[in-house]
Amino acid sequence: MDVPAPGQSKERHRVSMTQQELATRLRHGGVRVTPQRLAIAEAVLSSTDHPSVQQIYERVRQHFPSMTLATIYSTLGVLEQSGLIQELPFQKVARYEPNLDPHVNLVCVRCGDVVDSHLGQEAVVRLKDRVASQANFEVSWQRVDFYGWCRRCVLQQKDCAANGEPSPPVQG
Repeated sequence: MDVPAPGQSKERHRVSMTQQELATRLRHGGVRVTPQRLAIAEAVLSSTDHPSVQQIYERVRQHFPSMTLATIYSTLGVLEQSGLIQELPFQKVARYEPNLDPHVNLVCVRCGDVVDSHLGQEAVVRLKDRVASQANFEVSWQRVDFYGWCRRCVLQQKDCAANGEPSPPVQG
């Protein structure tokens, strides 16, 4: 599991956490721990792809076939209130962010993938600190997104062009 202990920095290079450690973290946050909640937390916190509710549902229903979307939504709300994740609202679908350290998200406008970039992390931290000090503003969270085309989509588009085929449609 990729959740830092309270007060510790969680770099993109995340700290591993066992199920027992995660359960302890959740309990300390006032969360009632169930096997379903642990599975949902693991699905989000161990991800690097900023999963949507549907993706989380597909990942956990293999082990919990009776899992409902309502359980996933309510658990995500609890995880967010506990400070373990952050919702990333996008135009078509919300995604869930387990990396709460200042960083840049790379968002592919063709396929919709969202990944963390370790590049620019220091600049984001400096900007956050500058805003906090010079604007007399307490920053609780930030989000920096760069939109473009992921490597896979660029290569796919080049292949289509080389073969005289139409490019796949753009998401969003």
